Amino acid sequence: MVVDLAQVSFADSSFLNLLVHLRNTRPLVLQGPLPHQLHRVMELTGALALFEIRDCPGQIA
Repeated sequence: MVVDLAQVSFADSSFLNLLVHLRNTRPLVLQGPLPHQLHRVMELTGALALFEIRDCPGQIA
């Protein structure tokens, strides 16, 4: 599953919890660029390493 986050304007720990839950139930790729707030929350919690993140549409990881 690819989740496009480019237009997300607000993301907090609840949103991150949903992403972690999705990642634990299926293959998941985050399509960016990630919003600054979400990137910061993921950085502070150590969650960045859990996800495959593509910064540009169509980028192959």
